[in-house]
Amino acid sequence: MPNVAEDTASTANPVQPTFGPPRVITRKPRVDAVLAEAVDVARAALQEFADDAEIGEHLGTVADDERVVTHRFTAHVAGYSGWHFFATLARAPRSKVITVSETGMLPGEDALLAPKWVPWRDRASEEERIRLDAIAAGEDPAKALEAAGYGPEVLEEEEPVVSEEQPATQDDSGKKQARRDAKRRRARQQADRKKRKKKSAASDTKAKSSDK
Repeated sequence: MPNVAEDTASTANPVQPTFGPPRVITRKPRVDAVLAEAVDVARAALQEFADDAEIGEHLGTVADDERVVTHRFTAHVAGYSGWHFFATLARAPRSKVITVSETGMLPGEDALLAPKWVPWRDRASEEERIRLDAIAAGEDPAKALEAAGYGPEVLEEEEPVVSEEQPATQDDSGKKQARRDAKRRRARQQADRKKRKKKSAASDTKAKSSDK
């Protein structure tokens, strides 16, 4: 006679099956022979937007996936040194019909590329950042610049008009340049004095706060 108690216990606690790690396919896709031989199809697809003279020699094929192959061609386009054309072809299983999936240009290892983009805030001068920050905060930009030590620009004196009867000599030109240099030095000294005054006031305020 079967043991009813044992059968009931085995039914109440069934054995849970265990599974191993998921299988990961690491095999690289093979280059499809039909698509690899379709060099003329890839070149014809590129000729829809590029001239024949711009499409150079065939550089090779790369298998992107099963029955998906990309052809590469040298690009003879002005301004695109080191770039190449590409045309990606595909076909359905057990089909000989070739489909053009994508075409375009890609840079190579020695391609001429645009410089790395730099944010505007990193390119702007400190004076420009102070001015725009003040405008964004609803403050007077002139006062913000003056508080930061950027005073009003010193206008250069207008050079006198020299008549033809009295042409300017080399000494006169040197004196004018010296006067302009002196004005620039005075403007820089004025800005430096304002900066030092501002730092001194901040230090005094900090010292008074620490004494309290």
